[in-house]
Amino acid sequence: MKLILARHGETEFNRLKKFYGTTDVSLDEQGQTQAKLLATKVNKLHPTLFVQTNLKRTGQTLQPLKRLRPAIPTVTLPDLAEKGFGNWEGLDADEIAVRYPAEWKKWLAAPLSYTPPTVEAFSDFKERVHYGLQWLLGHTMENDVVFCVAHLGTIRLIYQELVDSTADFYSLDFKAACYSTLTIKNGLVQNWQLNI
Repeated sequence: MKLILARHGETEFNRLKKFYGTTDVSLDEQGQTQAKLLATKVNKLHPTLFVQTNLKRTGQTLQPLKRLRPAIPTVTLPDLAEKGFGNWEGLDADEIAVRYPAEWKKWLAAPLSYTPPTVEAFSDFKERVHYGLQWLLGHTMENDVVFCVAHLGTIRLIYQELVDSTADFYSLDFKAACYSTLTIKNGLVQNWQLNI
């Protein structure tokens, strides 16, 4: 199968550098423009299945392509949603540091192992995304071309699971409304190509 993996378009919270995780924010004007451009690129790859998360920014990113290909089925996978940041959602780094100074300091020192109150544990997030990814891989056929719109943290985990388990989570950068393509045969990734 071919997996086309894209990060959703820009939102106001992206632009303001706020933590938003599971907060259900919409694409901003720039994000809507990005989604239209993404649709023209991915349409040429002839997708046979659309995948989104339960957060509307992924569905809104898919919308322009769905208008071009209305007959393509869409699957919603909540397990591929972004990591939840609890009380930190809607705040930027400076605001978190002021309101939750001790927790912020501990999290900066060990973001993959320390879990602040109300924040989803990284281990739980990783397990959830793994489950969603395995479900998707187990329910697709060899000739499928799957276009999945997800989130930065989710795509980083998928990259680690399918391509390079030693890659540093926070060093992996996937821009808004950009996509990567993976060819998977017999459960093995043949190649990963980043497209902008």
